[in-house]
Amino acid sequence: MKNFIFIIIASLAFHCIAKGQSKFTRQNREMLKDFFLYSCIRYGFPEIDMQKKDHSAAVYIDLLRYNLEAIHKTDSVAKAFIASIEPTPYENRGTKGIIIMSIEAYKSKKTDKFITSMEVYMMKE
Repeated sequence: MKNFIFIIIASLAFHCIAKGQSKFTRQNREMLKDFFLYSCIRYGFPEIDMQKKDHSAAVYIDLLRYNLEAIHKTDSVAKAFIASIEPTPYENRGTKGIIIMSIEAYKSKKTDKFITSMEVYMMKE
């Protein structure tokens, strides 16, 4: 009977720990994904000095529980994505849809897969 109770308690403890880690992981993934969107906007509008107008990058870097390699890789992927956006003929303006394309990329499975791959760089709680 003591062994049975021990197994139940151990299982509950393991479940609680695993659940907490998954919440930690999920929150960090979402924040890294948000950083990706921030980087897209920053690279999409290079004429705006975001460092002077907005402190979001510093907040993300302080709060993200990833090492700097993941942050740099995410930033590089966002920069490459923005560089790949071609001007569109929408309403004959020849402009780029930076915001709409960035949001679409943010919501994409490809970005989710990339963000998940960055877990190897996630710091422990």
